[in-house]
Amino acid sequence: MFFFRPERGIGRGEVAESRVEAPMFAAFMLIASAGLFAQHLLFGNVSVTTALTISLFVFGVTVVRVEFGLYILTIAMLLSPEIDATGDHSREVRLNLRYDDILIIVIFVGVMVKLAFEGRMSLWRPSQINYGIVVYYSLCIASSLLALKHALPAWDRRTAFFVLLKMLQYYLVFWLVGHAIRTREDVRKLLVLFFTVTMAVALYAITTIGTMPRVSAPFEQGGTEPNTLGGYLVVCICAALGMFTQAKKQWVRLMLLAIVAISMLPLLYTLSRASYMALVAGVFVLGLVSRKWYLLLLLLSGLAVSPFVVPDEVRERVIYTFDPGHGQQVEIGGQELPITVDKSTHERIYVWQKVSYILSIGWIFTLFGGGIAWGGVLDSQYARVLIETGVLGCAAFIFLQFTILRTTRQAYRWTEDWMGRGLSMGLFAATIALNVHSIGTISFLIVRIMQPFWLLLALSVYVRNQALEDHWQRAKAEAHRRAHPEASVKPAAAAPRPLIRPAVSGRRPGMG
Repeated sequence: MFFFRPERGIGRGEVAESRVEAPMFAAFMLIASAGLFAQHLLFGNVSVTTALTISLFVFGVTVVRVEFGLYILTIAMLLSPEIDATGDHSREVRLNLRYDDILIIVIFVGVMVKLAFEGRMSLWRPSQINYGIVVYYSLCIASSLLALKHALPAWDRRTAFFVLLKMLQYYLVFWLVGHAIRTREDVRKLLVLFFTVTMAVALYAITTIGTMPRVSAPFEQGGTEPNTLGGYLVVCICAALGMFTQAKKQWVRLMLLAIVAISMLPLLYTLSRASYMALVAGVFVLGLVSRKWYLLLLLLSGLAVSPFVVPDEVRERVIYTFDPGHGQQVEIGGQELPITVDKSTHERIYVWQKVSYILSIGWIFTLFGGGIAWGGVLDSQYARVLIETGVLGCAAFIFLQFTILRTTRQAYRWTEDWMGRGLSMGLFAATIALNVHSIGTISFLIVRIMQPFWLLLALSVYVRNQALEDHWQRAKAEAHRRAHPEASVKPAAAAPRPLIRPAVSGRRPGMG
């Protein structure tokens, strides 16, 4: 039920938390309703009133039940509408906002209030990834401040501010989930909801096949974004496939396999070559780390027969990459190579010439780059990182990737829970896959890929921490047993009482 749940460990004189929640929630909603009514009478804007109503309701729900706020955010990540904040006739840089951008802030405040109410104000859950986030994000801020100080040409402070805000947003998702998850049952429920949303997105994309050149995620403004949907589906497929390799029950394996199969169809019709490469890399790595050699066999078999079984659109898209009739000559180091690629692939190669030029301008650009959002690179994550934050920023970004891989590896090696082990294996493979995906796009800056990725990553961190906790509990119990061997000796069990009483004789036991 929403409010009343069994309380454990309640001592004499203590009031169960569930008895306080209902009146608190009712009082909050009453005050919020009065404020909303006054606001609507004053401004008369239905859209603003609706948004405020939803936000206040989500805030109240989060304070009462943190996990419920997290469920709402999980649904909104891929299913919330986008809003063009610049307007159709604006000359400014296009800025798209989604309602989950607001929900993250609302839920963040709700979680802070809940933690303060419970007396738990720890801002960090133990994780190596925290250090990677702090180092990389600090260098992003430092490079942007240098660009602001030197008034760097072609650097827009407004765009840089919103890009930094977007990056902070999915780090907040990592923080929120880390504090909301309390038990393995919470992990299970959130994964069920996560894959339910995955199915909704995949089925929506399937319904659009044939109605548009390339399928995309729902509620997108300004045209489709197939690379975004492709990256998101690769993460979901890797996570589901990782859990499939470790699942114990047959019906669970069938459900996870169905998720993979249904997600594969819209992934093909994204016509995203970066997503194809990412999926191949992810499945290959997953086969290695899980030691499920049938995955490698299926991957090789699938690649061998793919020219004959994939849809014509997919085959033509791949062949178009090296079509000499529509391509441009590849040039590296001033030397033309006997390779012709299409314009899109050529742009991804040419961007590295831009990186080489910018890093050679001066030592400040070499070390710190030109600031976040400088150059507007959309074709390669690592090229963008080098241009924006220089060599130091690229090193920090690689360090962040290393901490993610190390954490997920420790999680799947240390835990004994099949669900946590499979999820962590899938995320290890998904991280490698996204690094391959980022060859052709800025995967680690796309919110619809990063929000789900960091949500699952927070679950993997919980799995790792719980495995450590279980290990220390066992070690502590073992140390106590060795220090007090007499306490571990169980008394001999009493002889069971016979079901039929023996006949009473006239003599006492042991006499005559």
